[in-house]
Amino acid sequence: MGHQTWPQTYAFAGPAYIEHGLATWWSPEAVERSLHATTVLIAEDGTRPLGTGNIDLRGHVAIIWKLYVVPEAQGTGTGSALLTELVGQAPDLPVRLEYTDGNHRAARFYAAHGFAEVAREPAGRPGWPDTVWLERTP
Repeated sequence: MGHQTWPQTYAFAGPAYIEHGLATWWSPEAVERSLHATTVLIAEDGTRPLGTGNIDLRGHVAIIWKLYVVPEAQGTGTGSALLTELVGQAPDLPVRLEYTDGNHRAARFYAAHGFAEVAREPAGRPGWPDTVWLERTP
């Protein structure tokens, strides 16, 4: 899923950012950790995966670490359905998530779903975009 979504989603951040993100968040080891530590959802059309998302419910605030939809399924409601299901996993908790500054589509999407900015985290490397943290309360 990462290899299908990251190149287009983060083209604005450059190839080094994409390469680092795929190695960090989409390696077999990272996916394995995610499967053990979070609730992972997959959206499919009956023949192939269209999107995925996960939520970490171990803290006093739930954190959505991933929400990705393949480019050809974006704008079809798949992302909204995944987000609704993920938030539904934590009905009594605030839910946080982050997006990469410059990803204007993500900013609009999350704002439309009731998330508001709570913090910005500086990029880990010069020239890379900051991380924008959002939260939605129950």
